Formats: sequence, C-alpha cells, structure tokens
Amino acid sequence: MRCVLTIECKADDTVQSEQVKVCRVDFSGAQTTRNIQVAHERMSLALSVQQSIEINCRDVTEFDLSLIQLILSAKRSAEMEGKSLTLSAPADGKLCVALERAGFLAAQAGEAGTAAAFWLKDE
Repeated sequence: MRCVLTIECKADDTVQSEQVKVCRVDFSGAQTTRNIQVAHERMSLALSVQQSIEINCRDVTEFDLSLIQLILSAKRSAEMEGKSLTLSAPADGKLCVALERAGFLAAQAGEAGTAAAFWLKDE
C-alpha cells in the first residue's frame, strides 16, 4: 500500500495576484479497512496545511467503503472549515464499481444526487 502526500502549487484563475496552493493526496494500491489509518493520517495532514485539497484515486487497485467514507468525511470537514476538497478526475473503474455497490451513484435527487455529483465531478 502506498499513500503519497504531494503539495503542488497551481494557479487559480480567480485569484489575480497570488498562487493558490493545492495539496494533492495520491492513493494507490489496496485501500481497505486494513490500512485506512495511513490514509486517514495523510488526509488529516492535507486538511491541516492547505485550503484546497485534491484527491487522486487513479492508481488504487482495491476499494472498500472505508476510503469512500474517509473521503466524504474529509469533504464535509473541509466544507465546515471553508476549505475545498475535490477529486483530480471523475470516478471510474474500480472506484465507480465500489460507489455503485454502495448506492452513491444512484440517480436520485437529494443527498444521493449530491454525492453522485461529487464523485462524477458534476458539481
């Protein structure tokens, strides 16, 4: 299991005179309850150091609900602190399968629709 924390600077077109630092958290390998503590530590660090956090799950080979719950919890925490947490790309592959099984991509209004928008980057 590898979980890398990368801090990158990206220009934000809405900010004219300064650069916005985006903390990108890259997950890879199996992300399951067996190793969610490491993922939690990385996510907590990212939330503590930056206003904008970007999550990259492209290299994850196995998902269970623990990483999905961690990302949603971190997103909620970020929003409560006036920060942003986004995915680097829309969910696909194994992440999409895990989200569908858990009901997060259900075509419903309300909470499920909002969750689907986040995962599919429709918001």
